[in-house]
Amino acid sequence: MRRVFILIVSVLAIAPSVWAQNGVLKGHIIDDETKDPIIGANIVWVTDRTVGAATDIDGNFEMILPAGKQKIVFSYTGMASDTAVVNIKQDATVNVSLSMRDASKELGVVVVSAGKFEQKLEELTMSMEVLKPELIENKNTTSIETALEQTPGLTILDSEPQIRGGSGFNFGVGSRVGVLVDDLPVLVGDVGRAEWAFLPIENIEQVEIVKGASSVLYGSSALSGAINIRTAYPKSKPQTKVNIFSGLYSTPERPEMKWWDNELPMYSGLNFFHSRKFDRIDVVVGGNFLYDHGFIGPPVVDEFLQFDTITNEDVAERKGRINFNLRYRPKKIEGLSFGINGNFMRSKSNFSLVWEDADTAIYEAMGGTMTLTDQFMFYVDPFLTYYSKSGYRHSLKSRIFYVNNDNGNNQSNRSIVYFGDYQFQRKFENLEDLTLTAGLTGNYTHSYAELYAASGGPLNLSRNFAAYTQLDKKFWELLTASVGMRYEYFQINDQEFVVKPVFRSGFNFKAGKETYLRYSYGQGYRFPTIAEKFIRTSAGGMGVYPNPGLQPETSWNAEIGIKQGVKIWRFVGYLDIAGFWQEYSNAMEYVFAKWEKQGAYYGFKFVNSGDIQVRGIDISLLGQGKFNEDFGMNLLAGYTFTKPVSLTPHEVYATDSSGAEISYVSSSIDTSNYILKYRFQHLAKADVEFTYKKFAIGYSVRYYSYMQNIDKTFYKIDIPAAFPGVQSLYTGITAYRGDEFIPAPDPVTPDEIIIGPDKKGTTVMDMRVSCNISKSSKVAVVISNMLNREYSLRPLKIESPRTTAIQYTLNI
Repeated sequence: MRRVFILIVSVLAIAPSVWAQNGVLKGHIIDDETKDPIIGANIVWVTDRTVGAATDIDGNFEMILPAGKQKIVFSYTGMASDTAVVNIKQDATVNVSLSMRDASKELGVVVVSAGKFEQKLEELTMSMEVLKPELIENKNTTSIETALEQTPGLTILDSEPQIRGGSGFNFGVGSRVGVLVDDLPVLVGDVGRAEWAFLPIENIEQVEIVKGASSVLYGSSALSGAINIRTAYPKSKPQTKVNIFSGLYSTPERPEMKWWDNELPMYSGLNFFHSRKFDRIDVVVGGNFLYDHGFIGPPVVDEFLQFDTITNEDVAERKGRINFNLRYRPKKIEGLSFGINGNFMRSKSNFSLVWEDADTAIYEAMGGTMTLTDQFMFYVDPFLTYYSKSGYRHSLKSRIFYVNNDNGNNQSNRSIVYFGDYQFQRKFENLEDLTLTAGLTGNYTHSYAELYAASGGPLNLSRNFAAYTQLDKKFWELLTASVGMRYEYFQINDQEFVVKPVFRSGFNFKAGKETYLRYSYGQGYRFPTIAEKFIRTSAGGMGVYPNPGLQPETSWNAEIGIKQGVKIWRFVGYLDIAGFWQEYSNAMEYVFAKWEKQGAYYGFKFVNSGDIQVRGIDISLLGQGKFNEDFGMNLLAGYTFTKPVSLTPHEVYATDSSGAEISYVSSSIDTSNYILKYRFQHLAKADVEFTYKKFAIGYSVRYYSYMQNIDKTFYKIDIPAAFPGVQSLYTGITAYRGDEFIPAPDPVTPDEIIIGPDKKGTTVMDMRVSCNISKSSKVAVVISNMLNREYSLRPLKIESPRTTAIQYTLNI
């Protein structure tokens, strides 16, 4: 690899004259309505966004571009972004006059995640939601999943991202959703889980959430979709932003559940970000520091489990993270840029597996089930990108991703991932908007942990190599078509390997002025992670057990949709309606059962649970309005209905330690309509913000329908101890969910579960108010869970009571 890199750089260095066939573009940008010049508008070359300019006090700009047809994007705050195609002539100057419209009259959102090149949101062949950094900041987000939870169709269930019910509950291990930063995966190598607190919330250009199979471009984990966080590079002017906040947790809805004595638990933190250009060097530095006492108290000391010594101070989270982006654009070789990005974090946190009991201590951990983690992790990303004058793009990206979790109790783990991706992209001007994307990807994971000794030892290795290609073509300015293929190779520990191709296709048809019809189809294939196959651990009488025989799962995902532009007075937006259908074969699920006869015999195991199907409808509305010079609004809302069912409900896929057969029917508490475990069938979300002069007020609401089905074993063990001194796994979950469990009197008679009436969902509301006290500073009050609802999304884990925070932001 080192020799290849030297060869590429040498070839580029000895032939600079080949790429020196440039011309000059001069332009003038005005307001379409007032005809006044726009000062400070940004103009970038689509082929290489590192090449750009900004308009001066007269609305003029100048930039050097390669000869030939070139596309530029121009944008300005409060105005709708737009594109233009210009024909640059060698050693000549081309003059253009451009105009921009008020954003209240048009909604322009540009994304890259669907095809790894810039496209308009309305022209995509798949569903996508976009989160802007303003929403992330305004909600006082200390970790990115808080903002992601507001996305229509997406739920973060105890660290596990679910898109349209495509996955259940598994503590985030073996995610079916790809999570990326700047197109590079950030799932921890041995577990396939996202560490949300590690992601750089202070440096985000926008977050793009792809709904539907994305395995062709983003790898095997993206069966249900992908979350791509695009970080920001410097603009024409330097920028510094500092965000300071402090908040507290309210007394719970049931005051008797309060475990702390006097002062309310508090949290406080600091985010900072600075970016600037030094001639041809781009520099970004950011960071985040957080202290959070938390709302979950230390474990209750059990008479049977005497070893808990965790104190109130121990449960607090402490986190420090620093990130940077460095990029250099050499003057002698136009179109070449290279650099290195990095992110480093040290944290101390806790993980609570189970609450003590729902009757008296729902905000406290059950004895022995809380794990304290001292974590150090980082990634460094060397990269090189070259854009040629003829439309070729070469990209070489790499990542070294290191994670060390010191958990104690023989539960520590350490992993390092080496990732590399070479991508070639060509836009064929003579074929009218044909884009070819192709690449090679390699992923090597080195893991050391006694947790995974079920493989035969603590050292485990996994390899994943892939080749992929995708074609995107636009016909007659009306039809966009996309087709792609990926060929993957997987291997774990030199013992087992598999080679698998996956395909995707889609089209988007412009049926009217602002009406777009689309169809997409995609396949997926996911190989189990090291943790899913080999993990063995225990906590407080519950365990997690290995399954070395766990097999890969396959899937396909299809959707049809319509995106309709809407305009009501000065409000403009897009209404999106999609019907989707997903099917999985050999689906990997996390099942709670009695797996062993001794030790912590109740626990979880990953098993292949047969075939499943998820169908539904997804509706979202994204829009904004500027009703006059002082008054405006932003809106993101959506509703998702899913029907996730087992297609093989009677298939026996495992046996427990007593020899009892386990199937969907035998392991579920409610088999009505064969609804899968740990899914919400109805999700409704909305976030709206109104601005008036220097003031803003925002409101968020989220509705989760009742979770119909969970593992039956949770009810079977939910029995108080018969007498003092005997271990009990009683949690009160049966009564908390409004049900009744009647144990079988003998091994032949089945257990009886009486499902309670009037099952209601959960509604959570947040509110925020802010005031710009100057051009560069803002103060805000942010209230989450405004009504202080006591609610649980994942069984045996309570969510946060109301929090109230004060936030100060300086942006210069």
